[in-house]
Amino acid sequence: MLYSRAFTAVAAAVLILPSANRAPTTTRYRIDQSLSQEIDATAAGGAKQSISFNTSSFITVKLADSAGGKVMRVVIDSLRGDSTTPIAAAVLDSARGAEFRGFVEKSGKLSGLKPVTGTSAASQVQGLLSDFFPWVRTGLKVGESWTDTTAKVNTLGADSVTVRRVTAYKAAGNETRGARKATLVTEAFTSSVAGTQPTPSGPARIEGNGSGQGSYYVGSDGRYLGGTWQHRSSLKMSGSFASEPLPITITQQTKVTTLK
Repeated sequence: MLYSRAFTAVAAAVLILPSANRAPTTTRYRIDQSLSQEIDATAAGGAKQSISFNTSSFITVKLADSAGGKVMRVVIDSLRGDSTTPIAAAVLDSARGAEFRGFVEKSGKLSGLKPVTGTSAASQVQGLLSDFFPWVRTGLKVGESWTDTTAKVNTLGADSVTVRRVTAYKAAGNETRGARKATLVTEAFTSSVAGTQPTPSGPARIEGNGSGQGSYYVGSDGRYLGGTWQHRSSLKMSGSFASEPLPITITQQTKVTTLK
């Protein structure tokens, strides 16, 4: 299950929302993701192994004011994958209705996005939501730029993987999305991955680096209006099962659109 764990590990993002007090907002999104992974196991006496799959998630996001920030509630309306998706169709179906919650601090930073109940289905699909939210805030001015550094620890099951990311943002221009005035934000980031996870052949050490870029839209009211990203990671997996580290290449693409 390296592919799903690696998918969860390399996917990391942050949501920044306006702190102004206002009525709860509800927005529906569609998340289309594709992931491909190749492991070169020749050093362990094997062959190159590759997998590619696509998923589409439909979710509803509600943000409500609370003491010190905002409560974020995410509900999965539906999930589907193509015939090569490693997560079983029954698991995707059973994830319907799964709820995740996070807290957006007054500063605008999201403190986690975790399942309300620890169901197996919710845990397995949690990684599909990890790259959904970018940095979004009101009052963006064209030409403005900023950076953000994050460090997230994935402790799914016996995994213990830390993903560090440095992201540079820039408000690149004013555009229109449907009937909404919006600001186009571009981003470029680098990431590092380090940690351990179990494999059928024994414990493995995972480490490496990645980079990516993307762009997205922020409405004049600070609402996130969708975007696209690409991310490529070059990792190595080492353990007693191989005389030298095994190269792993992961490519991920994400597209988010708002739904009426």
